[in-house]
Amino acid sequence: MKQKILKTVLLVFILFVGFSFYMSPSLGGLIKGGKDERDKIVEKLEFENTQNPDFQIEYQTFVENPDLIKLKSDFKLDTIVQNAKSDFEKVLKIQSWVNSRWKHDGNNTPEKNDAYFILKQAEKGERFRCTEYSLVASECLKALGFKVRSLGLMTRDVDEVNSGAGHVVNEVFIPDLEKWIFIDPQYDVIATENGVPLNAVELQHVIADKKPFEIINPNKVIGKEDYIDWIGPYLYYFYVSMNKGKVGILDRIIGSKKQLTLVPNGAKEPKYFQRLFRLNNTYFTNSTADFYQTEK
Repeated sequence: MKQKILKTVLLVFILFVGFSFYMSPSLGGLIKGGKDERDKIVEKLEFENTQNPDFQIEYQTFVENPDLIKLKSDFKLDTIVQNAKSDFEKVLKIQSWVNSRWKHDGNNTPEKNDAYFILKQAEKGERFRCTEYSLVASECLKALGFKVRSLGLMTRDVDEVNSGAGHVVNEVFIPDLEKWIFIDPQYDVIATENGVPLNAVELQHVIADKKPFEIINPNKVIGKEDYIDWIGPYLYYFYVSMNKGKVGILDRIIGSKKQLTLVPNGAKEPKYFQRLFRLNNTYFTNSTADFYQTEK
């Protein structure tokens, strides 16, 4: 009897360890083994342009959300954009304002994943990550009625590198331009070509093809060439929420599909993020038509 119990315990232990490695090759960062530095290669990427009706991305502006109403009122967001002559200028002013609230710290995670809380902590001198710049910019723009999405970027070697393989920005839909535009609140950057703001994939193309383009950087956080060197490698895999809620540990374990990841033609579908956790909570597509769905 004891022997059967021991065998059962051993089997359960082996299965648990095996599943743990399946979900996280580094066991949550405890085991080293990946690359220490990300690739800095910028490749010319190609994508399909056929839409899959099964991939439906939903958006909400949450204008009537009490938390966003309080955010808008207490931080006087209307005042920040009052002299803006277009929606694009409003986005630019909000991004620059958010960028100026704190200095970047890539290791500090806030106690609450909430824009109001983060801004209040920033007033006390706290510093936060790119994730928080994206979150606060997104919530402020939603409070003003914009359609915004957090945009995750990953390098081509996101499976292999231990750190530095991801960056978080935003894309905002501008009705009068009828397009999504890329904004990077951490650096206060918006990229344009011939005066037209670019989305993330368009930015990748102009960088890879070495085409002339401009960056708008009101707070002068970074120079153009330095920004190209920084952002270029991150523009390989792109992912957004499908508005099915936040991704939790259980979602990762059971594989709840809550995100959509755009993968270049011919590229492998990434399995892990920095060897920390398995990317089994996302649908994969090669199509920009899926990623930038036509407004209905």
